[in-house]
Amino acid sequence: MNCRLKNKTWHVVLYNHSTELPSAWQSVLPIDHFLQPASLHIYELIQLPDISFLYALVYQNEKPVAAGYFQVLSLKKSLLSKSKSSSAIHGLWQAFSWLVRPKLLVGGHLFRHDICSFYAIKELAPFEIFQAYQIAIQFALKQCHAHAVLIKDVQQPIMVYFQHHAPEYFLLRNDISMEMKIAQSWHSLTDYEAALKHKYGQRFRKIRQSLNGATIKELSTDEVFRHQEVLYGLYLQVCERQPVRLGLINAAYLPTLKKANNNLHIWLVENDQKPIAFFSAWNQETVLDMFYIGFDYTLNDSLQLYFNLLFFGLEQAIRLGKKKLILGRTALEAKARIGCEPLYLSTYLFIKNSGLRWLVNQSWKHFSPSEEAWENRHPFKKIVE
Repeated sequence: MNCRLKNKTWHVVLYNHSTELPSAWQSVLPIDHFLQPASLHIYELIQLPDISFLYALVYQNEKPVAAGYFQVLSLKKSLLSKSKSSSAIHGLWQAFSWLVRPKLLVGGHLFRHDICSFYAIKELAPFEIFQAYQIAIQFALKQCHAHAVLIKDVQQPIMVYFQHHAPEYFLLRNDISMEMKIAQSWHSLTDYEAALKHKYGQRFRKIRQSLNGATIKELSTDEVFRHQEVLYGLYLQVCERQPVRLGLINAAYLPTLKKANNNLHIWLVENDQKPIAFFSAWNQETVLDMFYIGFDYTLNDSLQLYFNLLFFGLEQAIRLGKKKLILGRTALEAKARIGCEPLYLSTYLFIKNSGLRWLVNQSWKHFSPSEEAWENRHPFKKIVE
């Protein structure tokens, strides 16, 4: 099924499935782009809960010039954590979600930040690309009847236009990715340890010692499939403690992506032959990019599982000769303690309903990280270069 919508200069054709995409779609894209139908089809096969897709092919004066990928997320009562939010905010959300059954249109990808979800031909100027993206969003919004639009991880040349030419969108403050430069002089974790200030070095050694006796093994594709329920259970233990949950992966997500991507690596941590944690990461050319992790929360305090997973990621980045380790958006203070620095991101939100807009604003203020809690963490003796 597809839907065609027009204005004077632009028109957009919307598709619900990758198998419907015409040759004009592929003609807009580089050969190896994420938006190629074969890549999109993988995510359809996974059948993530509460998510559907829209694909927008944008024409300018009858010429195909841009392609866009959207996720449509049905927002459920479980969006807000009961233990992490005030009873008033949680109760309001429970009532609102039951009455309205809201949906969120996502420009970008809920579960990845390293892919381009909107692509335009090089002949378009930056403002024309913004216009094409805006018209695609508008028509997708009409098609799916979503209550809000989230724009994330769009290329910077056009992101600024949301601030200056789309006043209905507001910037989500404190959307931060934590990243670490890998010094050229680091050839092992011993070199990293030597770069730490005394108290941070002591803490590093204590944390690493707490996991003595555990084994860490990289899983093959077949092993990921065999362990998929174990991995999913460990993931849920982490996910259930997040204050806001914009979508959930399922048990098929990691093994399906592993099968389709040689650069996705997944390691399993076992203690006394019992799986207790896992770590996954994308192995890019100069970057190791942490993906999903999971661990047994009943053992986290005694074995320092979370910090040990971060240090394991750092160890792999050094071993693979990377220039940077990306550890993502959550747990800012923990990542600052090990030496990460913030990269401030531009994520924009538009909410049609004024009541929902107020509720989200209040929730975002409540969940936004404290600026003082992590910004004063400086674990290195000198700046890493």
